[in-house]
Amino acid sequence: MKKKNKHLIILSAVSVGMFGLAYAFVPLYEAFCKLVGIPIAKVAVNDGVSRPMGAIQDREVTIRFIAHEAAGVPVDLEPITRKVKVRLNEPLLTAYTAQNNDTEGMMGTAIHTMIALSTEGEFGDVSEYVDLQQCFCFEEQYYPPQEEVSLPLSFFVTDDLPEGIHTINFSYTLFESEDVE
Repeated sequence: MKKKNKHLIILSAVSVGMFGLAYAFVPLYEAFCKLVGIPIAKVAVNDGVSRPMGAIQDREVTIRFIAHEAAGVPVDLEPITRKVKVRLNEPLLTAYTAQNNDTEGMMGTAIHTMIALSTEGEFGDVSEYVDLQQCFCFEEQYYPPQEEVSLPLSFFVTDDLPEGIHTINFSYTLFESEDVE
């Protein structure tokens, strides 16, 4: 009986320890990234509230558009423009194209991150300084078989962008959502 109790106590302690480690993983990961200087990207979401656009400023930043597809996704995602200079508070309308190379349609969702480069190196996530007016990343999209679709993107960079930031990378990764019947 003592042996069974000992095993039960050990298994309980291991279970509690694993749960605690899983619970603490995200804060530990963030602390590690900050310690070694790795920027932590956050997924930006549209909360439905758009900031008022101020007067267009003279300061320019370079926006680079990057596209990736998750493994096994039959859709080629590409930005129409790879790089553009934009002034703060200046609205920009651009797009990505998505070519489904499969014989079946696909439902997909694009997830994006926005990482900035400054005169001092990587700055990290800047989604709070970018006001997305329209983005294909906000909702699930249907990609018809053997067709190309245009995915519009409209935004402006706010004038409270910290000094020294000269480049913002918009990186989109397309994931398959579910099977289409």
